[in-house]
Amino acid sequence: MKKKPFRMLKMGMISCALFAGIVGAVLPAAAEAADGSAQTVTASPIVKAEPISAGIQATGQAAVKEVKLTTSNVNLNADIKVPQFTGLADAQYQEKLNDIILTKAKQDLASMEKEANEGAQAAQDHGYTYRPYILYINYELKSDGSGQPTGVVSLVVTTYISYGNTGMPRVDAYNFLNTPTVRLVKLDDLLGADYKAKVDTKVKAEIAEHPENFFPDEYKGIGDNRTFYVAGNEAVVVFSKYEIAPGVAGTPEFKFPLPADLKIEPKTAGQSSEKKLTVQLGAADLGSNESGVQLIPLRKVAEGLGYTVKWNQDTYAAELSKGAEWTSVRVGKDSYSYARMAPVELGAAPVIKNDTLYVPLKFASDILKAAVKADGANVTIEQ
Repeated sequence: MKKKPFRMLKMGMISCALFAGIVGAVLPAAAEAADGSAQTVTASPIVKAEPISAGIQATGQAAVKEVKLTTSNVNLNADIKVPQFTGLADAQYQEKLNDIILTKAKQDLASMEKEANEGAQAAQDHGYTYRPYILYINYELKSDGSGQPTGVVSLVVTTYISYGNTGMPRVDAYNFLNTPTVRLVKLDDLLGADYKAKVDTKVKAEIAEHPENFFPDEYKGIGDNRTFYVAGNEAVVVFSKYEIAPGVAGTPEFKFPLPADLKIEPKTAGQSSEKKLTVQLGAADLGSNESGVQLIPLRKVAEGLGYTVKWNQDTYAAELSKGAEWTSVRVGKDSYSYARMAPVELGAAPVIKNDTLYVPLKFASDILKAAVKADGANVTIEQ
């Protein structure tokens, strides 16, 4: 888990440029729904957001309602529009996914309110002008399931955070088949088993052709669990701001046309969702804190179990997501939760050692609900 913020110091060194095949999104655009009015979850916003026509945003099979979160914190400018699916064929998955999306937004708001207060106090203590922090959350239903591939729903939620200077957008994408038993859609479903090679070839070619627009040494391959969405008949692969390019690129995107006859088979009722995944840890992977609590490398374990891991440099937190399941951990904070589970302590806070983020071994068993088996200096984790 690298601590560097993707070469943020380079952002001022490269001028604005047009990126062939790349779309930069720095500020989320205003999202509108079709009718009704937005549901307000918290009271009395101090941010005067532009009026929205909320309720249901729909163009076909899948639809979303909009929930608006507000704040009375004068130190924070917030404009938070949260999508909530309605009418999905899998009601249980809909409930879980809506809860995850709304919970993430509420946690982002609570965290930013706290940090904005701390920032304002620091400005007062040190005699400099405080500029309110910013939190914008917006969304777009990229595919409602009525297009090609048939049944694929793709929702993108963009969270934009600024601490009074340049901002960092986070893009979360949810891709699945709108069927009675939801099946998650992955890049290999869309681009084939060799999807990594296809993506790597295109990205490397673009970098080689326009090295001045990128950080050429930063791209090490697509890796597992890359963020993507489906729009029209294309799969769009998304990179984080500063990950492979300067800030002027926003969140770089690369588009891949899909076969006209592509079909993704749905699950049948009672079909197991995924095969079990196993992570093997040896002595070199394990650690311990001052109290002797055994620690495991979060990214290696989480990605081995099929989770997407995103690191937030500004908050020193890592987010884990897999389908409708989501959790986050923060360095130095012994508080862990998963989906609707109430936060619990595990006896040790996450810690960074040698650029790797470690969590207690109990995180795998108690939070991720994985089976853990220790055999001498080796640990097997299965989910």
